[in-house]
Amino acid sequence: GRVELNRKSDGRLSDAALGVGLVLLFSNCIALAQDVALEVVLVTAQKRTESLQDVPVAVNAFSADTIQEAEIHNATDLALVTPSLSVTRNSTAFNTRFAIRGIGTAQNDPALEPSVGLFFDGVFLGRSGLGMSDLSDVERIEVLQGPQGTLYGKNSNAGAISVITKRPNLEGYEGYVEATMGNYDLLRTTLAVSGPMTETLGFRLAGNLHQRDGFMKNSGGNDLNDVDDWNVQGKLLWEPSDRLGLLLSGIHVERSNSCCAPDSTQVQAVQDELAAQGFERDKNDPYDYRIATSRDTEFELDSDVLSLQIDYEADWGTLTSITAWSDYAYSEFSDPDRSQLRLVDIINEQSSGDSLSQELRLDASPSESFDYLLGLFYYEQETQRGESDSAIPLPADRVVLGEDFLTIAPQVDSSLPWLAIARPGDYLFGKNVWNNETFAVFGQLTWHLGDQWGVTGGLRWTDEERKADLLAGNVSSAPLAPDVTFWSFVSTPVDASLHRTSKNVDWLLKVAFHARDDIMVYVSAATGTKSGNFNGVNGLADEREFDDENTLSYELGLKSTLLDSRLRLNAAAFYTEIDDYQSQQQLATGIGTRVGNEAEVEVSGVDLQLDAVPLENLTLTAGLLYMHKYEIMPADSEPFDLPFTADYTGNLAATLVFPVVGGMLYLRADYMHMGNHATSAQDAELLGREDFDDRTLVNAKLGWRNNHWDVSIWGKNLTQDKYARLTTNPTIYSGQESYFLAEPFTYGANIRYTF
Repeated sequence: GRVELNRKSDGRLSDAALGVGLVLLFSNCIALAQDVALEVVLVTAQKRTESLQDVPVAVNAFSADTIQEAEIHNATDLALVTPSLSVTRNSTAFNTRFAIRGIGTAQNDPALEPSVGLFFDGVFLGRSGLGMSDLSDVERIEVLQGPQGTLYGKNSNAGAISVITKRPNLEGYEGYVEATMGNYDLLRTTLAVSGPMTETLGFRLAGNLHQRDGFMKNSGGNDLNDVDDWNVQGKLLWEPSDRLGLLLSGIHVERSNSCCAPDSTQVQAVQDELAAQGFERDKNDPYDYRIATSRDTEFELDSDVLSLQIDYEADWGTLTSITAWSDYAYSEFSDPDRSQLRLVDIINEQSSGDSLSQELRLDASPSESFDYLLGLFYYEQETQRGESDSAIPLPADRVVLGEDFLTIAPQVDSSLPWLAIARPGDYLFGKNVWNNETFAVFGQLTWHLGDQWGVTGGLRWTDEERKADLLAGNVSSAPLAPDVTFWSFVSTPVDASLHRTSKNVDWLLKVAFHARDDIMVYVSAATGTKSGNFNGVNGLADEREFDDENTLSYELGLKSTLLDSRLRLNAAAFYTEIDDYQSQQQLATGIGTRVGNEAEVEVSGVDLQLDAVPLENLTLTAGLLYMHKYEIMPADSEPFDLPFTADYTGNLAATLVFPVVGGMLYLRADYMHMGNHATSAQDAELLGREDFDDRTLVNAKLGWRNNHWDVSIWGKNLTQDKYARLTTNPTIYSGQESYFLAEPFTYGANIRYTF
């Protein structure tokens, strides 16, 4: 039948209409062919291989074929096909914020740990920014929703993203080479090869090169938001017997780009001074992808991950050991005032870190009634920001005031005595080092009560020690220096060594009922903990500490496979409370941040996932996240909505396949809509601002493939929707506001050869 959906006054579908439309669409797809079925999806969400439909956890799983068809190349692409996941970033890729069901943390201050755990082949990566490079040679991606504190540990209290790459092939040689060209002079090449070296030893080598011009037109210098990245992965697999396997893996990533430059708006004082100096006035259209800066944005990253996984299958269970080491360093140049005036410059700010981890676990099923998993985990991490350990800075590594600062700042805010607290050339310096040592014991036991019932309990005990050596100051020639300077409003001077310890117990309880072989209902309660630490930017020494964040979540879920495996419908209703929420707020100056525990958070809603094959050549996938309640309750103000969170977020994908000329012609289309949501971490309504946006995206891909060749053309953001993922407060010294825009309309062509 015909379905008509209500539209907003501007012609767009309303949030409610999106949800109703998805349900009605699939209600009309029941007349299905009799000889087709959905493939069984295998996941390792519970650190053992199981069918997705047998796992009492809300999981989005993406196979290698789906990743290729949907043009998923990084975490931002992944969020477009996962309604529960959102990804925002500002200034650099390392300040990325992953959020699941509205809960997430940006790591502008390196002291903050992620709320969404990121795992690469079982290795925990403590910095979200390490997951923002291209994903290459991926076998599967799993997005787990809700606290995963028992099996995945601290800092997974909102969920986890697990990326599993392809393993070496011991049976024969295989591989592929793929090349992509597109607008903005896009060039991406990927190569992978694998095969046996002996009967028991195999290798896999994969590499990726990604280059693209910037889509942010910059009349003051080079175009911004370009890409010049590459990575290489190597693996050796040794299986001396049927019981023992050793996998040695190494990854090296280099990134050199101008991510992540925003569009902006400027106040009248800046506009007038631009004209006075002979520069063009800013058009003050924050969605036109045009800017003019006095300094190019630059981001340089080198990172390495090395891991060894040992699996031993005994009669009494499987023993797994994962040993991993990672190291990274990055630098940043940027122009925070986003203009051709010389107001503030960030010059070669340095950050680095390394970690060592060891996980040991035993997975066993001693009888048909019981299976269990026991584990030990050790994690050691050092994170550093800044290199200047005295008032005499390195040749770079500083944030400095420019020659036009005192021309503009007094006009923008007359409440401060600018001439007494600031001078051109004043700069910040500092060197902050955080050390973390974590030890945990964890376990999970499932008791199978007959064929229908299963009860699962889990515990994780964690002992953590944190140290911070914080040094930050500023140099100023202003009359009131060193007692009062402009920089002291941005970053509180500190010279202190701080220490904290914490012991936590996280738990999990689930009850699953298999009504039939293809229908399971489960109910669960779980807790999670996110580590406390010490502010790296602001607060006196005795005010720097912020506490652990604690999460309690309840979930009622359904896993169902219907209509002779032609329809898969999974649903989860959830309610989550977070105490001592680690809220990172931008300061009133517009630069600088502070982390505190003054707020609590409540979120609740329903998550739906649907897969169907209504026809032999048609596959449909849909997801819908409805957030019924999501609010922050600060101790000193009225509750306000959680930022970057909409009432409705949904996606719909369709893939058509037809046999043509010895191969298959295929067409995939993806639709994604996110309702109106706050784009600022602040309470925009209380600030009297209009920082709200929605988004509607359409991607499509048309191609032909056979056993060896795959040729395709594709387009992203076909609707040319312009939206800001993130907006910022006006800076106190220039009034500038930043709009971190999503990518514009892009297109390209791929050719892939598999051997």
